[in-house]
Amino acid sequence: MGESLSLFFNAFRHFPAEDGERKISFFELMGLSWAMHIIAAFYSVFALYLGVKSYDYLSSSKDFSHLMLDSFNFTLQKWSMLTALFGVVFYPFIFQFAYKFWKGCFKFYANVFESMDENKALFEEKCDDILSTAFASNLLLILPIAGTILSNIAMPFFIFTGLKRKLGFTSLQASLVVITPAFIMFLLAIFSATYFVFLFTLI
Repeated sequence: MGESLSLFFNAFRHFPAEDGERKISFFELMGLSWAMHIIAAFYSVFALYLGVKSYDYLSSSKDFSHLMLDSFNFTLQKWSMLTALFGVVFYPFIFQFAYKFWKGCFKFYANVFESMDENKALFEEKCDDILSTAFASNLLLILPIAGTILSNIAMPFFIFTGLKRKLGFTSLQASLVVITPAFIMFLLAIFSATYFVFLFTLI
């Protein structure tokens, strides 16, 4: 366990293993990333608990009751908690999908930009190194409050720098790879909106 944590931390710090040294494996990376998400979910549940207790105290206090809303529900907070728990339970599947998605993107753009290494094994290793560093950004989730935001910022940044350093992409090429998920979501949103408008016209 200690060795896995050390490899995870080294991946976060962009410290590549020396020749002959072991690198963090796929399952170690997934397991430790999962552990970080469990910690982040605990923070979310604990913050919700404190929010409920604070509301109960303030609403029952004569000094602060006038500051509270007469009717207030915790629907949004409940959905946030359920989302966090859902993410934790299904994280191994989410991780595997995200890992394969990014690796597929690397291969696709490497072919488009003619940056594919002739040695396929070496190219796969470089992709794994980039993704190890990117997913090691989950280490930031141990920070309460700001950890999730910092992790979401660090991951695309690590992918961006990794593509430039490992695969020789230019800044523009690396940027195109990083924004690919947002572009796909945009296309899906346009497609969904067009589909519903079409159904509406048929009514």
